[in-house]
Amino acid sequence: MRHLMTLAAILALTACASTQTETRPGPGDTTTPTPVAFSLAPVSFSDIPEWQSTDLAPALSAFRRSCAGRAARDPSAALPGGGQYGGTVGQWAPACAAALSVQPGGERAFFEQNFVPHAVRGDGEARITAYYEPIIQARRTPEGEYTQPLLTRPSDMVSVDIAAFAEAYDNEALRGAPRRLTGQISGTDVRPYPQRGQITPYQGQAFAYAHPVDVYNLQIQGSGRIAFPNGTQARAAFAAQNGYRWRSALGALRDSGQLPNATWANFRNWANQNGPAATQQALNADPSYVFFQEERIDDPAIGPRGAAGVNLTPLGSIAVDPAYHPYGAVVFVDATYQERSFRRLLVAQDTGGAIRRGPLRGDVFWGSGDEAGRAAEGMNAQGPRWWTLLPRGVPVS
Repeated sequence: MRHLMTLAAILALTACASTQTETRPGPGDTTTPTPVAFSLAPVSFSDIPEWQSTDLAPALSAFRRSCAGRAARDPSAALPGGGQYGGTVGQWAPACAAALSVQPGGERAFFEQNFVPHAVRGDGEARITAYYEPIIQARRTPEGEYTQPLLTRPSDMVSVDIAAFAEAYDNEALRGAPRRLTGQISGTDVRPYPQRGQITPYQGQAFAYAHPVDVYNLQIQGSGRIAFPNGTQARAAFAAQNGYRWRSALGALRDSGQLPNATWANFRNWANQNGPAATQQALNADPSYVFFQEERIDDPAIGPRGAAGVNLTPLGSIAVDPAYHPYGAVVFVDATYQERSFRRLLVAQDTGGAIRRGPLRGDVFWGSGDEAGRAAEGMNAQGPRWWTLLPRGVPVS
């Protein structure tokens, strides 16, 4: 089709998107947040709490993956994702080269020799949470409680680049709209994609089936591992999202008084007691829907690919707001939750709708499986402090 949509159709999509509420699942989010104040100030490594004792090995592993992920990128290009600092890919090349020869125990010396720390200051939401990769039981065909399909990206789904239309039409209204919208082809028009309650298994191909609550958990986390009775596992990787902002089905049940203690275990028990119809009705409170693609797991020790296109490292990767931190940025966070300290060097390799709230909002990737899930579920740290490490010679802006 020469003309995918008209200006009127774009505006209709924009109006629809503006009525939805915020936020989690990752790369599918299309909101354009209001910019907040942001600045960097150079400091010394001695200003970073517990710098001398923090385990830096996971961050070095994540850093190497970021370097490899942009190896083919033009050296004069900015770091991927955007951000308000970071310089060019070529300016990070010496540090990337040096990282390849670092031996165990040499991580601290590597970062101190190749980077300069900067304190991050800014407005917006200041909070650190965590996420993980669930491992759920699944079947290839519907069986018993394994009734909810994991669907691939539908063939009728399209992504509309509003920014491109704004420039083409020189239209200020479009410049204030979300950068991208997800739609459905309907004849020669593009319409908003159906909400969760309107999506049928025929809109994508099912490659596995699992308990409805487990599938919803995968959709919230953005990806997960599916385990089959023969002992094999595969990854259900994020493929697409229907464009609606996330609204917690657990929160809706809690607010209605049906699930006062809204944990995943309690939600699963509630679903088993109330049956498939009630469970689906509860899930439909969340209009957001994530589609997956099946991938082979080559290395069980690493996580799924984040928005930056590289595999995540447990306790070495963090989801950030890419309006401020570029993908590949090396950040240190100092946070406290449940009377415990969390002080870690991490690499920005992912994002999410709930994370696009400013330079002090982050989501730490904790790992895979139930233990990582329990740790991630308990992390909610308010008012963290942030630093970012820039390679020597890279300008602040």
